[in-house]
Amino acid sequence: MANELVPTKKELPVFKGSMKNYNPKKGNYELKVRKVALPQNDSFDEKLAWICSSLGFFEDIDKNKNAAAIFKLIFLAGTKGQVLTSTAIAQSIGMSRGSVISQLNNLHDAGLIDKGGKYYFMRQRTMQGIIEEIEDDVTHLFSRMKKVAKELDSETDQVIRI
Repeated sequence: MANELVPTKKELPVFKGSMKNYNPKKGNYELKVRKVALPQNDSFDEKLAWICSSLGFFEDIDKNKNAAAIFKLIFLAGTKGQVLTSTAIAQSIGMSRGSVISQLNNLHDAGLIDKGGKYYFMRQRTMQGIIEEIEDDVTHLFSRMKKVAKELDSETDQVIRI
């Protein structure tokens, strides 16, 4: 029993109120990566949908595939170096501007498109460029997390001395 360590309440760190929830700053995005089965057919639309689904963008709730239609329109315009407004997109696919803006915000939050003023455009001119840029973002994020994790590991002794 003499070797048994039983920390008292005073020895444990107090987290409630002392830890902040860090919200993403403007310009950051939320990325979900999902394991999705490869498409059965080799069509352009299926491949595009697979990439977006793998990045956690397309949801089952979008029964009419509006998000896919908007993303495809922006992607094809982007390959030609063009930018689009929410109004032009809404007119092109027959949706209300408000619904289009909601989907555009989701695409932007997912990191697939960028916005400059009233214009929406692809992060890169090619899909491969977009994927590589997202991969770089994730690699950079994990590098920073590893650095902080290493610091935490070295500070652990200072926080709780058992």
